[in-house]
Amino acid sequence: MSLKVAILEDEPEQSQLIESWLLPENYHCQIYPTGQSLLNDLGTKSFDLLLIDWELPDINGPEVMNTVRNEMKIDTPIIFITSRDSEQDIVKALNSGADDYLVKPVRQFEFLARVKANTKRTQNTSSDSAQSNHSPYSFNPANQQVFIHENIVELSSKEFELAFYIFQNKGKLLERKDILSAVWQQEADLNTRTVDTHMSVIRKKLVINPENGWRLKSIYGHGYRLEELS
Repeated sequence: MSLKVAILEDEPEQSQLIESWLLPENYHCQIYPTGQSLLNDLGTKSFDLLLIDWELPDINGPEVMNTVRNEMKIDTPIIFITSRDSEQDIVKALNSGADDYLVKPVRQFEFLARVKANTKRTQNTSSDSAQSNHSPYSFNPANQQVFIHENIVELSSKEFELAFYIFQNKGKLLERKDILSAVWQQEADLNTRTVDTHMSVIRKKLVINPENGWRLKSIYGHGYRLEELS
């Protein structure tokens, strides 16, 4: 499954160059010329990586990142690509939530290496055998067990895979077709009611609600987003 990258860049030549590097590496790209256009889409679309320019015609890159991180609660990796090369700007971006920082002109192979490094953690990790904790929930993929605090919750194998998948992708909008592909290894021809039914079961069995610090939000016509409440 190709990874989805949002390119926030108002210079067409630069955005098209970046896209030309990413497409052969099996990344699907969507280009945004303004910060607001990206923010509008993040309400209904999910990406595996955000590439953000600093200087934009409306709101600047740091303001976009602040909205993504602190208001929308999205933890998708962010790489700044900008001509601003001062140490102060780099430190400011990294301390404010950026995962990486590249100064223009960007070198192709260094850029691709940084992209690959930052998208590794967004890929489906349902086969990972390591313990995964998302208080008050903890997951043990090795034996497909999930606990609320110290109390085990009985889930079927598919329910566990779905629950683990959405917690590993917290903060991201998960489209039904992506859930079907990741959990059921099926394309969209499988009835999407399967996803909705299982999501309802997961929400009830795991008691996903604000009292436990989480919200499983249904995005009409698109899919679901698991949100950690601060």
